[in-house]
Amino acid sequence: MLNVKYYNFRIRKKLQYYVGVFLFAAISIIFTSCSSNKYSQSEIDMYLTRERVKAKTSPISFRIPQGWRVVDANNEAFIDLWILRNDMNVSLSLLPLHSNSTSQALIKSYNASVLLLQAKHKNSIKIMNEEPLQLNNSKVLFYNYKINEKEYRIAIFKHNQKFYELTLYGNNANIKIEYFIQELLISSAK
Repeated sequence: MLNVKYYNFRIRKKLQYYVGVFLFAAISIIFTSCSSNKYSQSEIDMYLTRERVKAKTSPISFRIPQGWRVVDANNEAFIDLWILRNDMNVSLSLLPLHSNSTSQALIKSYNASVLLLQAKHKNSIKIMNEEPLQLNNSKVLFYNYKINEKEYRIAIFKHNQKFYELTLYGNNANIKIEYFIQELLISSAK
């Protein structure tokens, strides 16, 4: 009788150990998959230079993509940072999003950006929503549109309690091949 109780105790102890290990592994996998970024540090290092560029008025900086340069120019809208591919066919521009809203929700900034764009173009453009991504440990929302065969992809993200709009623009170029550069730039934000 004593052997049976000892045997059951050993089995129960082993079972608790294996269940504990399984739960730890499962929770670790879930936790890392929820908080992981789309790009690894080695991918960021492969496509971005070590040089950082700071925005003019915002407390944010990025690493510059290889084959791109920083341009100091502004048009009608205030551009906090403008990065241009060396062939001058594709650019990235950063705008800080300012809001009077007491709620600082990412989705509200996204909706405001879409509304302003639609108002600017008198609802004559078709907005295409994209799946959100996890970049730099935060959620990033995307949408894109075309005007006169020129493509735009807008990324709305939050960094250090501020919201930003990073626009990827292609001058008669297919910018889909540059989506990853826009995403890597956000991943390098500090």
